[in-house]
Amino acid sequence: MKNKTILITGGTSGVGKATVEKLASFGSHIILIVRNRAKAKSVIETITKNFVDARVDIIEGDLSSLKSIATSANEIKVKFPVIDVLINNAGGVFSKKEMTEDGFEWAYQVNYLSHFLLTNLIIENILKSDDPRIINISSEAHRIGSINFDNLNCERNFSTWRQYGATKLMNILFSKGLTNRFSSKGLYSFALHPGVVKTEFGANNTGFLGYFNKMPFLISAEKGAETSVYLATQDIKKLNNGGYYKKSMISYSSLDSQDIEVQQQLWDVSLKQLEEKGFIFNS
Repeated sequence: MKNKTILITGGTSGVGKATVEKLASFGSHIILIVRNRAKAKSVIETITKNFVDARVDIIEGDLSSLKSIATSANEIKVKFPVIDVLINNAGGVFSKKEMTEDGFEWAYQVNYLSHFLLTNLIIENILKSDDPRIINISSEAHRIGSINFDNLNCERNFSTWRQYGATKLMNILFSKGLTNRFSSKGLYSFALHPGVVKTEFGANNTGFLGYFNKMPFLISAEKGAETSVYLATQDIKKLNNGGYYKKSMISYSSLDSQDIEVQQQLWDVSLKQLEEKGFIFNS
């Protein structure tokens, strides 16, 4: 992985941070898209202290703002003409319905739509790699989610876990959609379940979510990062394009995640939503 350029969202805490640390130890050039520059600098200081030759750059970007992500993408396209691996890692679970400045339900935008935007804006840079890969973080919670095109933004009803599951289902459909559209250009795309990890997941919520990190069955962030690192570094000939992975092994995702018609409709609806916000794509 030496000299590979890897772009990651959500790389300053939890699984993302553990992923960054491991990939940096291999000599990869890491680019962090961050909302909190001070927090990112602290992470970089730790990494460079442990790995003196590590290369880590910061690009400011807030997934709750489409304008911010578009600005980040423009900066990335100029500064980093070739991206070998994109890891769409950031995400969260939210205990109540809230809307972003763009008018989208928070989990829908942060967990899925902003990553869809980012990926499409920099896809040409990714395709310039000799071994282009896109890795989307999903969850086994995708099995309790469903795609209701009349309720993507919880217009009709809101449920914390069902919405979280729906966005993680979207990430699998997104991965498969990327494979269908760009595999002929050499792209490999994957979705994965990192495990049930003890991180800051749910830390800003009350009730059950506030106690989530106290559960005894949780695994470490380092353990949770293993599948992301595996998909970023493994010989591409040993991987299944468009596959869903758990514990660094190919796994079966839900039947809903394999629905080609829903996959296409989600892609089209996502493009339309972004076009209504002023973003135009060729794909």
